[in-house]
Order: sequence, then C-alpha cells, then structure tokens
Amino acid sequence: MVKYVKGSPQRLAIFKSCAERKTVGYHASLVLDIPTRWNSTYMMLDVAEKYESAFELMLDEDVSFGNNLCEDGGGKRRLGVPLDEDWKNVRNFAKFLQVFYGVTIEISGSSYSTSNNYFNILQNVYNTLIEYCESDDDLLSSMAIRMKMKYDKYWGNFEKINPLLFVAAVLDQRYKIIILEFWFKSNVGEEKAERIITKLKNTLEQLYNHYAKNVANVGGSGDKSNEEQSCGNSASVGAGTSTTSRSKKNVLTDFHSFRASKNLALCRTETERYFAEDVEPPCKTFDALMWWKINSSKFSVLAEVARDVLAIPITIVAFESAFSTGGRVIDPFRSSLAPKTVEALICTQNWLKSSWVNENDELHLPTAFGTGNVWNSGVVACCLLVET
Repeated sequence: MVKYVKGSPQRLAIFKSCAERKTVGYHASLVLDIPTRWNSTYMMLDVAEKYESAFELMLDEDVSFGNNLCEDGGGKRRLGVPLDEDWKNVRNFAKFLQVFYGVTIEISGSSYSTSNNYFNILQNVYNTLIEYCESDDDLLSSMAIRMKMKYDKYWGNFEKINPLLFVAAVLDQRYKIIILEFWFKSNVGEEKAERIITKLKNTLEQLYNHYAKNVANVGGSGDKSNEEQSCGNSASVGAGTSTTSRSKKNVLTDFHSFRASKNLALCRTETERYFAEDVEPPCKTFDALMWWKINSSKFSVLAEVARDVLAIPITIVAFESAFSTGGRVIDPFRSSLAPKTVEALICTQNWLKSSWVNENDELHLPTAFGTGNVWNSGVVACCLLVET
C-alpha cells in the first residue's frame, strides 16, 4: 500500500487529499521500509496505521489501487485489500516493536550517561517479552518466544552479567540497592536474589575501598579517616567536657558524645549513609551525574566512583548497526587491530561526533599537559595523537 502511494506524485496527492477529507490529525509522511532495517518496518507500520481511514477512502476512489493490492502487473496474486484484522495486527506489531525501538535509541545516546539506565532497560525488555509470550495472538506470541530464547542466551543468567552494570544502577538515586533487591526477589526468587545482591554489595564495597585509598593519597586523608576523626573528635569532646557538661547540664554535648560512643549514624561509611537516604521519585529528566556533582561534598568517595562508572556507555555498537538485520562481517584485518589502534579510532570517532571547537578558542588542559598552560585546540589534537 505504501509503495503504491509513494510510487508517483499523482497518487501521493490523491492520498493527501483523502487524509485531509478524513481530517486525520497526523501530518507525518509515509515511510517505506528497508528489508535490512527493522526500525524502518516499525516506522512504516506506526505511520501507516494512523492513516487507516485515508487508505480506505483512497481504495474506494482509486480502482487501480485495489487491483494493485490483489495482483501485480504479471498476474501474480497478492494478499489483497487489508481487512480489519490486518489493521489490528499492524497496531499490535507497531506497539510491540516500539519498545525495542525506544530501547535502541536510548542506549545509543552519546550526549548523556547510559549505564545507569541499563537496569531499567533490561527489566523493561524482560517484562515486555514475558507479556507477549503469554499473548493470545499466536503470531506475536511465537515471535516473542523466539526473542525470549535469545534474550536468555545473553542476559538470562544475572549472576554472570558484569556487576558494574548493576553498580551503575545502584548509583542512580531512583533505584539504589532497594529497588534492585525488590525486582530480583519478584522475578528470580529469594535465594538467587540474595546471592546477586550480596555479590553486588561486595563489588561496590571493593570499589569504594579502592577509591578511598586514592582519595587518601591525593587529599591526605580518606573518607574512612575523616569519619574516624569526626567520631573521635566528638567522643573526645564529650569525654573531655563530661564533667563540665554535666555541671552545666549541656544536653547537646552529652547527646552527641553518647551518639558517637554508640557508633551510630555519625560513624557510618558513605555507602551506608547513601543507602539510608530515600530514593528519588521517578523522573525521565533526572540527571544522575548532576546529582553526584551537587552532592560530592557529602559523598566524596562515592562521587568519584559514580563519575567513572556512569561514564561507561552501555554499548559502543554503531546506531545504524543496531537496527541492521543483515549481520556484520569482521575480516581478519579488522579483528587483529592492536588495543592502542582501537583506542585511537574510538577517540577519533568521539571527536567527530562532538561539537566543533572554533580554532580561535583556547582550551585549558589538565595537569598532564602542564598546569595553568593555555593551548590552542589544534595543539591539543596533536598532543593527544602523539600520546596515542
């Protein structure tokens, strides 16, 4: 149908006239799918079903349109004019493919962090496949079952998935550990959920300890030493002024001394304090990196962890390749690239995708290129290439 309408300017003009008379509240152009691009199939179905009434009116007015749907020029039979059941299938397939289209767009983003969205994407795809596997529509059900088998092959065993992907979700204030624990217990059972959460906590604790040492080396004191010093100071203040406080009946000093001696919230690590806070309400525009930037003074070590973990993209697969059904062939030359060469290519790709810097603009480089020095953007590129 779409191919016929877009086959000539005259047919397209007739179709637009039909859409105007049917007062279709939609103005997007028809999309013709490409056999090797599944996203084009989704876009074609999504647009076409909104013009259902316009197609039906054109069938009534253009006899050759109906004849073309019934047979081609060589007399070969075709599927014929679409029935109500066919339009229903179009809507169902568009709704089904919309989930995966949206997921692909989201994980292919390059101007925002994506690793913290991994868990939401994973459970969204999982729930969608489960829902359609149990669908009454045999065609959709069979397709979902085949997709679920492939999903299980790569993502079915949560214990074998890189734990850093879950750490990124924990560092998103909308999820934290409590949301992940709730979802795992609901979908994989109590026992398996406990193993996954324990492994996740251990991974985060290892990261925290590693970064705490770095912070201590750079700043002269780590989070742990700061906390111990804070608790120690509170305890010493309480002990040193115990008699004086009691004699003056200073309840605030006595209370804080008691709190420090009991090793309560004042002596908690950053991870414990972070988990103790409530999760943020659901918000599509929530910026996890900005949250950590604002709260870096409160969670100095965890902010360093978040800065590095959230910078990891979910995938480096090209946007176009994610939509391709034609497969990808890697010849021996490409598969034998040295790690430094691959790093250089990825870095160059990042430059090409980023916004251009005016050649007259000046950039302040980090310490590696000399503190306080001002370099021209062209010199920056040369230095980076030499380093690579």
